[in-house]
Amino acid sequence: MVFSAPLDAFFLFKGLDDTQLKKIECELSETVTYAKGEHLYDQHQFQNALGLVIYGTILVQTASECDAPLVMNRLYAGDVFGAAALFDTCGSDYVTVLTALDTVCVRYITQEQMTRLFLQIPRIAQNYIEFLSGRVRFLNRKIAVLTGGSSVNRLYQYCVSRQQPDGTILLPESMTELARILNMGRSSLYRSFDNLLSQNILIKNGKQYILHS
Repeated sequence: MVFSAPLDAFFLFKGLDDTQLKKIECELSETVTYAKGEHLYDQHQFQNALGLVIYGTILVQTASECDAPLVMNRLYAGDVFGAAALFDTCGSDYVTVLTALDTVCVRYITQEQMTRLFLQIPRIAQNYIEFLSGRVRFLNRKIAVLTGGSSVNRLYQYCVSRQQPDGTILLPESMTELARILNMGRSSLYRSFDNLLSQNILIKNGKQYILHS
């Protein structure tokens, strides 16, 4: 059974009552469906809109025509994308490529719709500002990870590739096996884990690791 995210699952509508949610439901456009392998956004094809992931899984990679792309994240139902393009007035290229890993359903909020919602329901503007503040902090930490050496980056890329919908990472049964998979020594592996944990990119919950996105 496919999980379909309701409006109140998205950070943007946190704290809103049923009347406000019904009003927003009427404001939003119809859903858009993407087939497996299809690009939602890339360097040259995107829109000034915030995408709400209703269901499906999206792979986020760096957009580079020269270097091999790096996996940045995976998005699931309840996640959003496009915040960097929503109010962009420079017309610059989009910085990542978003690819559907299975059937993906999205609802878009355009720049005009978002501006209208900010004026009608100030709580939405507050939620959006809080989200952007959190993204700035997180992206600063992620930059530190991606420039922190090949071992740290290799572990991070592996964690993204093994991330489950609940955020947990599906790891091998032993660190020895993981070190073999990543072609690094156990000491380098432990230091890489410590680096990701200290940057709050990974969170340890008992015996499980959770990727903070």
